[in-house]
Amino acid sequence: MFHRPEDHDELAAETRFPIPGSDRKPVVTWTLLGFILALWLLAETTGGSTNADTLLTLGAMEGQRVAAGDYWRLFAAMFLHSGLVHLGLNCFGLFIFGQQTEQMYGHVRFAAIYLLAGLGGSVASYALNLSLIENGIGVGASGAIFGVIGALVAFFLSNRDRLGRMGRQSLIGLLALAAINLAFGLAVDGVDNYAHVGGFVSGLLLGLALSPDYRPIRDVFGRVERIIDVNSMVKRSWVLPLAVTALAAGVLLGNSNVGESPIERLRHAEDYFAAGEVAQAFGELERAIEIAPNFAPAYLMRARMLADMGNISMAVSDVGKAVRLARTESEQREAVELLIRIRGGGR
Repeated sequence: MFHRPEDHDELAAETRFPIPGSDRKPVVTWTLLGFILALWLLAETTGGSTNADTLLTLGAMEGQRVAAGDYWRLFAAMFLHSGLVHLGLNCFGLFIFGQQTEQMYGHVRFAAIYLLAGLGGSVASYALNLSLIENGIGVGASGAIFGVIGALVAFFLSNRDRLGRMGRQSLIGLLALAAINLAFGLAVDGVDNYAHVGGFVSGLLLGLALSPDYRPIRDVFGRVERIIDVNSMVKRSWVLPLAVTALAAGVLLGNSNVGESPIERLRHAEDYFAAGEVAQAFGELERAIEIAPNFAPAYLMRARMLADMGNISMAVSDVGKAVRLARTESEQREAVELLIRIRGGGR
């Protein structure tokens, strides 16, 4: 398809004007960077950002915990990072791409894209990765950052005619960058490509829905005075319920992959025990162990209950299993301390 000469004149006239919002201050980007850095410092000062216990306490994703109802982890994990290199790479990506995307989409739309695409990455990771493996945890803003890149691709795709060669070159460059990063993730162990793909696809779809729609404003002589964006979050209010529905479907898929969660049974046991319903508590613990025979916290709680009831030999047996099966330092420390108290005659 070829533009008529007058079309080319109109497009040329429009491109003489700056894109609306090009002078915006990236306040959302800087706020996100500050929050991510603050959480990393908190992790470093409360056990270390590479410590699994610390990350889980602050909100890292783990399949069993999410399936047990800790859905807040899908959000919290987007702001946590394991180690300085992980933090630095993601902050650099957010610094570079976040500012540009925020200027193009505006503060509100950028915040919506970042958060929803980040959740899209978290849900994809949970549904297709963490729900299928044992003891794996997930943290990082990379899903949201891939979402930002996806939104940039959507912007240049939606405005390719008005932005001309520059827009096409930017579009090709971003697609190449995304492909290189995904290929790198496939070649390196420990990279959650499901989060990257989920974030990118979410950001692309959100970007296509929320991309600015530029229209010229003309004077009485028909000359272009300025360019305005006629799109808005109000006009695209349907995006939020649709995104929430898609995220919920992903969570349900993850839950079905995990199946029955021993963590949920353990929590029921704790509630029963606190209410004095000991038999029900034992029943829930038996079910937790049946679901996951290597689940140390269930053995540890049962050992405490048995010790309180005076059944020391069975308590020692259970706490010994808890020591051997402990997945984290805190679980092992707690089990060893209980074993020492039991053998020392304490409760």
